[in-house]
Amino acid sequence: MLQNWLKIYLYNCKKHKAYFFLTILCLAMGITAVLLSTLYIKEESAFDQWNTAKNEIYYVEYKGEVSSSEHHPFILSRLLKEQYSFVQDYLVYSGYTPEKITYKAKSYQIDKVIQSNQSFFDFFPYPFIYGTKEKLFNLPQEVVFDKEQAALLFGANINPIGEQVSIDNQMYTVVGVYDLGGKRSSFMPEAVVNDFQFIAEEDLVDWNYSASSLLIKTANKEKASQAIEALYQEHFLKPMAKKEQTSLEELLMLSGGYYNKRAKLYALVDLHFDKENTIQIPEKPLNPQFIYVILGLSWVLLILSLFNYVNLSLSQALTRAKEVGIRKVLGGLKQNSIVQNLVETFITICLSFVVSLFLTLWILPFANTFLLTQIEIKASDFIWSFIGISVLILLIGGLIPALYISNYKVLNVLKGDFHRNRSGAWIKNAFLIVQFAIASCFIIGTYIVYEQVNYMIQKDLGFRGERVINFPFLEQEYGGDKQAKYDAFKAEALQIKGIEQIAVTDLDYGKIGLGGYAIFFNYEDLSLDLNISNVEAGYFEMMEVKLKEGRFLKANFANDSIENAVINESALALIQKETAKEVVLANRTIVGVVQDFHITGLEETIRPMMFVLPSEQYNNYRSVSAKVNLEYLETLIPELEKLWNVFNSETGNNFEYQFVDKQFARSFETIQMQKKVLLFLSYIVVFIALFGLFAVSSFTIGTKLKEISIRKVLGAETKSLLQKLSYQYLIYCIIGFGLSVVPSYYLLNLWLKDYAYRIEIGYEVYLVCFVLMVLLTLIIVVSRAYKATRVNVLKYIKYE
Repeated sequence: MLQNWLKIYLYNCKKHKAYFFLTILCLAMGITAVLLSTLYIKEESAFDQWNTAKNEIYYVEYKGEVSSSEHHPFILSRLLKEQYSFVQDYLVYSGYTPEKITYKAKSYQIDKVIQSNQSFFDFFPYPFIYGTKEKLFNLPQEVVFDKEQAALLFGANINPIGEQVSIDNQMYTVVGVYDLGGKRSSFMPEAVVNDFQFIAEEDLVDWNYSASSLLIKTANKEKASQAIEALYQEHFLKPMAKKEQTSLEELLMLSGGYYNKRAKLYALVDLHFDKENTIQIPEKPLNPQFIYVILGLSWVLLILSLFNYVNLSLSQALTRAKEVGIRKVLGGLKQNSIVQNLVETFITICLSFVVSLFLTLWILPFANTFLLTQIEIKASDFIWSFIGISVLILLIGGLIPALYISNYKVLNVLKGDFHRNRSGAWIKNAFLIVQFAIASCFIIGTYIVYEQVNYMIQKDLGFRGERVINFPFLEQEYGGDKQAKYDAFKAEALQIKGIEQIAVTDLDYGKIGLGGYAIFFNYEDLSLDLNISNVEAGYFEMMEVKLKEGRFLKANFANDSIENAVINESALALIQKETAKEVVLANRTIVGVVQDFHITGLEETIRPMMFVLPSEQYNNYRSVSAKVNLEYLETLIPELEKLWNVFNSETGNNFEYQFVDKQFARSFETIQMQKKVLLFLSYIVVFIALFGLFAVSSFTIGTKLKEISIRKVLGAETKSLLQKLSYQYLIYCIIGFGLSVVPSYYLLNLWLKDYAYRIEIGYEVYLVCFVLMVLLTLIIVVSRAYKATRVNVLKYIKYE
């Protein structure tokens, strides 16, 4: 019996080759999507799971409604451990910084260098190849390397302990080599230096000096939170209230909520999935919303493929009705028909999984590059996926057609009137409508994402950055006369042909942070939150930022450097004034108002800002901006680099520049990625839906060839036949599109709400997508219907 089933299965595959291969391909694509998303989620969920202390390590954030502090004073961590027994240990650290490491005549750029204290390897117990964690960081200026970086610097399988390397023009002693070993963690540095183990005494006790992030190890999260709040209140807030000659309660009220904060602790295992996008950890956290989207879309693809398979099976059942009837006449049981269909479905699943495996192996390298992951497929992953997905497909894709086929009535089948049997037709039509709805949702979603990306790219940002390059100049902590060096550098750089203007700033385009610093103060009856940034005289003119009122800051106006400032339109709106004349904010007289311009991405509204001239005393700027003539770019960059190297020899860094418009474009990276993913998935979804429509319409129209022949003999025109054959599918398309309107509108508005500057979803979006869906449906159905009207009439009515 099984042999007979296999022969019939192979016969039907050969008879309908194109449908068979497309069915396998559609199922394989759905399976591949689920398999890849499952592997991706497993990879991301593995972060820090290997760490034995993962449930006792917490990231500390001091968070309020108005602002939050991710950096803490060094003294906080020490007092926590000294005064509270439930705090077992602490780890202070900085984010990754790229450093030029020099060993003898060799220099390498290492991107993931982290500053920390002695506890780093107690919190993250990576195994050591050379050295031990017990003997680390006992002396100042010590460093340990990951084995891959150590091999680059010193050679493979060479013990470098005791060697001297230069980092930022300071000599460090190598005291160990550790192995990341492919472990996934929020902390995966390529080198660790102990700069935070030996802190200057004045910085160690200063509650106003917050330079490091903090992890603590504790078994009592609630008590630790209370302890942090108590220490901040006792050593920071009360002394500040005393200095301001006010009570603690009044200080909290007058600050506009700035100092009204609570300690919030995040478990290490939760750090990688940052729902609020505020956690400052070395490895970039992942928004869990992206995980949900990826998982949801992959299962939508599989379900769409499954519905497609069910529809095709139900349609093919019409051509196999006589087979079922003859089997029943010869004594075949209903159960046998069900089992036969399930066996055929299982064979199809196995073939689909084989194709899916090849697709997965082919796509995986591209997915790893695209998602910045290291996903690997293992046999166990494939086996469990095979079992789970096979059961699902068998229950839905196998059982429904099996029950439909096995319920054929023998007499009706043998008389040849089984085509009029409408049992199960509603399932086929419902699945087809759902396919239309899903395809419509994807087309609408792709259109909206595409329009939002175009809107962001074409939006007037309030500045012109396509001819302005940014590059660093010395270090912000440079101890020499930075201003004198900059003045000399600027004078010589302006002599380079093609450089038109130069100015310094601490604005950082395209990042979450604006640069500068925030202040909170009272103005009249208002509590204000204002960001202060440093810009050199001439910066706004160079960036072509428009002046709304007053004047720009000038270098030859003595008061501009210490008493005057410029604000943006958002700051003017914040103080509820129509003009900035005679306005004094934070002890600065406002001499001008510039139009709002974007610094961070379009996800955020433009913040109220005040702009002041950089202070020579504090060297408080991040980078140098230069406006260039693009015609001379190829020649001016080498000259500028040569000059920059002369003035930045102390840093040991390489000259790197970036155009400001390209810097700002970094804020588009996430939505650009979403656009590519959705566009790719939309192609697949539309392909599967249209193939399903093609297959179903082909088989259904194929059962009406005799009816078409009779109508043609009776004088029916081709036009009327096409209308009759296409009408029902057009109705299904309209119903499916209608079902997609509400969920697509809701989900897309939910996605767009993350953008402060966004498009609106208008009726024209749905009109365009509706026309597209109707056209695609008509192209498929009419082509099949037209082919049916070209049949040889005598072939189908010669016995009538």
